[in-house]
Order: sequence, then structure tokens, then C-alpha cells
Amino acid sequence: MAKRLYLLLFFLSGNICFSQTIVEGQGDSLSQNIYYANRLSSHPFGILRSRFNHNFQTSPTEGISLSFQLSSGNVWLPEVLAYEPLEQQDRDLLSSLAWNDREFYFKESSMPANTMELHADGVFRFYQIDLLIPLREGHELTLNTRAFSLDGGSVPASLLTSDQFIEWFHSNIAGGEDPFARKVYGLNNAQVFYQDAREKVWEMNKGGFTLSGIDLSYSYYPEFKGLKRKGFYTRFGGQLGVNVSGANPSLDLGLNSTFVKTLVFANRKELRIGLSASAFKLNVISLGEGVELSNRRLLLDSEFLLSYLIPIRQNAYFSLAVSYGIQSSYFRSSEFDYQVLTGDRISSHWHYSISHLYKTLSASSLIVSYSHGILAYSLFLREDFSVDNAPDVQVGLGLRLSF
Repeated sequence: MAKRLYLLLFFLSGNICFSQTIVEGQGDSLSQNIYYANRLSSHPFGILRSRFNHNFQTSPTEGISLSFQLSSGNVWLPEVLAYEPLEQQDRDLLSSLAWNDREFYFKESSMPANTMELHADGVFRFYQIDLLIPLREGHELTLNTRAFSLDGGSVPASLLTSDQFIEWFHSNIAGGEDPFARKVYGLNNAQVFYQDAREKVWEMNKGGFTLSGIDLSYSYYPEFKGLKRKGFYTRFGGQLGVNVSGANPSLDLGLNSTFVKTLVFANRKELRIGLSASAFKLNVISLGEGVELSNRRLLLDSEFLLSYLIPIRQNAYFSLAVSYGIQSSYFRSSEFDYQVLTGDRISSHWHYSISHLYKTLSASSLIVSYSHGILAYSLFLREDFSVDNAPDVQVGLGLRLSF
């Protein structure tokens, strides 16, 4: 169902056309791009691969720009083992049982099975530097470098993303006392251990730093004058991702489309409505032995954005935006029908470490942006709905210099 939804967004969003036009005398659009900080999640599997940043620009950049972005996300995935039976008759039998009852039956049997294990705890800090270069009219290239580090996220280096703040929020505002059993395992730890079904292992400890990869993106802004007069803008692009970490040495290839509608009011304030979708083929070329981050043919994602733009003075604006994004599951959801999960059943969420890899992910972001002259700033707060960030809050900031 999720795959069909993504394909519908990706292929049919081009047919979306808003009929409302800018009323004469209400003023002209600012005709400038809003800078939104990169909101890609700090999921431990996501930061190891190439992904699209849905930036919702309405036109190509006039000059070269350089962006620096940092985000921090708290990741909490206690140790879980998953067994995948090899024989079809065993899969059929387990599929007839409730997922949380399969463990007890499996332990009493001698089913041959592959094993997967995942444990991730800590604050992932995601670093990105983007160099955007305009080409001939309507075309541009972006070169992006990405890296990440892992630490315990103690206060004051981490405020909203620290274990202490998250558990204070759960205890005093929403969620209940220690719903994810962080306090049982201990706060401010930092470690990742992942073993895939082929017994390939990725490990990372507190203080670790990894250069994840380099992305080359191409964007084309077609000039549809009839749509532009109605405040409707389109962008199409492609991306080549070169993943250089030892966990995922490979090349990824993807396509992206974005559609934005602007509504301009008498005081030159604007409402912008955007829809963006992308499809990525992972490991088009393997550059070495890495872990398996996904077994899907394509990873699909889309994002809807609603932004309110307030001009402050000449060449300056303030923007407040909200977005909602979804991504297809990392592993084929049908395989969860016969998966056997084992782990410490300390809380009702104990299974999320593995089970969320088979679910559609979703999250919402609140984005604040300000630009004046050659400088633009942006902050965001991202919160998951379906264990998107495994599973807690993420914050980020960005700075763009235009030349």
C-alpha cells in the first residue's frame, strides 16, 4: 500500500495544477528562493546512504552559494535479534501466529534461519556542506558532502536531544514514566552494533566520526509561462551518491520532482504550498563489502510543505513553515509476516529496533528561516510519527552564503 502511495505521488504529482491566480493589484511575488535547512533524518541507516533534500525552490539560484548544515537526533534502539526462517513451510507456519508469539514457538523448534541484530543508542550529529553552482538558464548543480559523529548527548552540549530532557518530557508532559526503558539501560550511552542477515557487521562507538559520502545533484527548472503566471513552479532533478564509508561503499542513483504553488497577498506576504517526491535505487554499483541497509528495489519518499513568507525589507524575509514527510520501509514489509523477534521485553516498545525497519516512516518538521542580503539562516525541529528517527526528536540549523 505504501509503495503504491509513493508511486502515485511521484508520477501523478505532475498533473497537479492549482487554478487560483494572483489577483491583479495584490503585488508581485518576491521571486526568490526560501532557504530551508536540510531536514533529512539522522536514522543510522539513512545517514549512510544518499538521499534527496527536498528544498522547494521555485527557480534556479542566480549565483554560487555555499551552505553549512548541522543536525542532531537522539536515537534509541535497544538490542533486538531477528530470525528469518529459510524454509517456506516454516515461514507459512510462523505467518499464522501473532508476531509476539513466534519467539516462544521458534525456540522450541529447529528451524534453519538467518539472523539479524541491531542496537543503536546515542546522539547522531549529521554534518553537510553544499556547494551550489548555476549552469545555463534553468539548470544548476549541487555538490554535497556528508559526515556524521556519535556521542552521548549530555547537557549542555545537547538540550532538546539529550536523554535527560527527553525523559523529563515523557515523565512530566507526555509519554509516561520511562516508556522506552532508557533509564533501565542507562542514560548518555553511545554505541551502534548492526549485523545483517549475511553476518556483515557495522560498529560505532562514542566519539566516532565517519565521512558518509559525496552527492552530485542536478536540477532543471522548466519555464512553463502559463503555469508561472498562476504562481505554479516545477523542478526535476537527478542525483548520484557516492557512499564512501566502510559500512556502505557503493553508488546510489535517484530521481526527484518538486511542485510549488505560491499565493501572493496585497502586502506581498506569500503562502507557498509544495509537494516533492523521489525514488532511489541503492547500490547501483557496489564498491566493496558493506552491510545490507535495505533489500527493496527502490526507496521512495515524499514531502509536503506549507510555508508562510513575510518580507521585512529590501532583500530580506522571514519564513515559518511546516512539513510532513514519508519514506518507504528499509526492508520489504511482507517479510515481517514471518520474522521472529527476540529481546528484553522491558517495555512495550522493546521490538522497535527491528520492527520499524519493515514499516513506512513518517515525520513532521517546524522550520524557521530568515534571510538578509547574502546571508540566510534556518532552524528546524523534527518529530517522528512512526519511529522515523528511531524514535525521538531531531533539531538542526543551517547557514547559506550567496555570492
